[in-house]
Amino acid sequence: MEIGEHVRTDTGWEVVDTHPVDDRGVTIGSNFTVGNGYLGYRGTRPDQRADSFVGCVVSDTYDMADGVWRELATVPNGLLVTLAADGRPLTFDADQDAEVELTLQTGEYTHRAMWSNGSVEALVSVRRFASLDDLHVVMQQVTVVATHEMTLQVHAGIDPVVWSLNGDHLGRISTTREDGLATARCTTNESRVDIAVASSWRISRDSLHLWPGDDVTITSAMAVATSNDDDVPFGPLERAFDSAETAIENGYRDTLERSARHWTKFWDTADVVISGDDTMGAQAALRFSIWHNRIATPAHNDRLPIGARGLSCQAYQGAAFWDQEMFNLPAYLFTAPDLARNILTYRWRTLDGARRKAARLGYEGAFFAWISGTTGDELCPDFFFDDVLTGRPIRNHFNDWQMHISPDIAVAVERYWDAAGDDEFMVEHGAEIVFEVANFLASFVKYVPHRERYEIIRLLGPDEWHENVDNDAYTNRMTQIALAAAVRVRDWMSEHHPDRLAGLDAGDDRAARWSDVHDRLHVPAPDPDTSIIEQFDGFFALEDTQPGQLRERLLEPDEYWGWPNGVAVHTQVSKQPAVVQLFAVDPTHPLDVQRANFEYYEPRCAHGSSLSHSVHATVAARLAADDPALMSQALAYFWLAATLDLNDVHPPSVGGTFIGGMHTAANAGAYQTAVYGFGGVSIEAGRLRVAPVLPPGWTSLTFALVVRGQRLDVTASHDGHVVTSRPVNDETVTLVVGDEPPADLEPGGALRW
Repeated sequence: MEIGEHVRTDTGWEVVDTHPVDDRGVTIGSNFTVGNGYLGYRGTRPDQRADSFVGCVVSDTYDMADGVWRELATVPNGLLVTLAADGRPLTFDADQDAEVELTLQTGEYTHRAMWSNGSVEALVSVRRFASLDDLHVVMQQVTVVATHEMTLQVHAGIDPVVWSLNGDHLGRISTTREDGLATARCTTNESRVDIAVASSWRISRDSLHLWPGDDVTITSAMAVATSNDDDVPFGPLERAFDSAETAIENGYRDTLERSARHWTKFWDTADVVISGDDTMGAQAALRFSIWHNRIATPAHNDRLPIGARGLSCQAYQGAAFWDQEMFNLPAYLFTAPDLARNILTYRWRTLDGARRKAARLGYEGAFFAWISGTTGDELCPDFFFDDVLTGRPIRNHFNDWQMHISPDIAVAVERYWDAAGDDEFMVEHGAEIVFEVANFLASFVKYVPHRERYEIIRLLGPDEWHENVDNDAYTNRMTQIALAAAVRVRDWMSEHHPDRLAGLDAGDDRAARWSDVHDRLHVPAPDPDTSIIEQFDGFFALEDTQPGQLRERLLEPDEYWGWPNGVAVHTQVSKQPAVVQLFAVDPTHPLDVQRANFEYYEPRCAHGSSLSHSVHATVAARLAADDPALMSQALAYFWLAATLDLNDVHPPSVGGTFIGGMHTAANAGAYQTAVYGFGGVSIEAGRLRVAPVLPPGWTSLTFALVVRGQRLDVTASHDGHVVTSRPVNDETVTLVVGDEPPADLEPGGALRW
């Protein structure tokens, strides 16, 4: 079934691109990245070099080379394989049919194509995977099938020439090579992280004189280790060497099987099954999205972030944004609570960086970095885009006005607590996060005496094209929810863990301040006549136009639309949803209010962010029970979110800044739409609610929920819905199904409605 112009699926468990030509190298390389959360290896051919965007990006290698961007390093390529026949190079023949495939069950990449040198040609098949069993390893097989008599020459090993987005991070690279083994050692220039790459390879036959039909396979194992790794007691080189040699001795098939067992365990709870006559494309796109969210996640420890482009390239610095808590994390909340906990523990570990930022800007508590690496200190530069009018850098305020990042994190902590029931996490880590965010918020708000209320001024909300605004509806409401969470957690700690509470900055005066700000904070309310919530103060006075009209005003096709001189600044056109984003996070607003605002803001959204589609899809799905038009929109936006990377929807450069690579938050957003939108899953008043709304073309939707350690299975259909609790569970789960009152679901039981 076709997914896009060049993309198809055959079973729903793979994606196949039938046009993997060099002109599409950025897209193909990103979409077909293999990874495991420790490293990501781009989906390039084994003979390609740095100028073709070959890259192996490794977590926890942050370094600054150009004085502006601190980003993850790409390391020497240990899977280089070049071929020649009769002394002349064999290269990919773009004029013949070719395919690149990603098998999602096992995480295996396959590339099939004819290679030629003008005189002879051969069928070359490449297989590759990043191991989930040994995270240091990427393994590859290159199989050459001769179609003519030829003498084949093979070169395998390490390519020390590295593609890097913003400068040379590695400096001098020392290499060795002998008897099927090569190594490379280097140290990042600024951060002084030691990196070692080992490459081991085997060739399946001694004689490389081939007759038509003969084949030869070059098996390579690349391993990477760094001095920041937790499992390198004898140093990076020894670890890389041992991993590469072990993988090559075990062989490709055995090493793949070991990795695949981990993928089987992951898919057991992460898979979402869509049934219907024409749903295979949606099924494959959704699994593709879930898979990419997973390989972007550093599941091996709790001190690293999920990068906005994962490990598919260096764009966005391999660092965390608000995407992490609002998009990536919800995909794990009910499927892999341990990963959700890791993500939030990372934020706890970066509290000191958030405190430093708050103090530097004159606030108390924790103001989390807009772009956060390992320390939590702000990585976002002051100048991000170029002004189309002057060509000069634009001073944007992502790093000091976009403060909703802090309440976003606090709200995520509370949602995790409600979903997982993880009291230990709340005591050890979560409460401190929530309290420090509350202290920050209480210091950030401004009291307006003549209005007798608190306001939040000089903001940049989710709609990043409108800076320096006051009382952004999303930011103010998230602030209020975060303050309520702080009061709730403090009350619980006071009763159950008073000793731990005494050691936190959450005394009586603090709590009284939180409550006062919560109660008197101005939160933009629906207009009594139209039910529309003003996005921020003065928004309705801006020019009321739509994205299509603004595109006609552009001077350059990739110019920045936002602050200070962009075409959208003085209009109601948004980069991405803000009020609608609020409903995706907080679905407790009345449905008629959500519907009125969706219908108002949706036509004014330019979808300039990859986050936009899934938010619209999720909210539209929840509203679509009795509205076929909204259901059509929900499906259309879901498709855009799930296929955004496969169909190359977003350009790799905006305003002079390279932003290519996988859109990991959009990947996670596709899951959110399927489960939180069509599946109707939410946390309301601290309790799980399941209220599915299925599209007419879907016969059923099946997914797993892990709630407070208990495995539930949900099957939704047009004939009715059922939630079952597995007999191995040991606790009763209280939940709400549809519009029914709360019900208890015992182990082995089922709720039908």
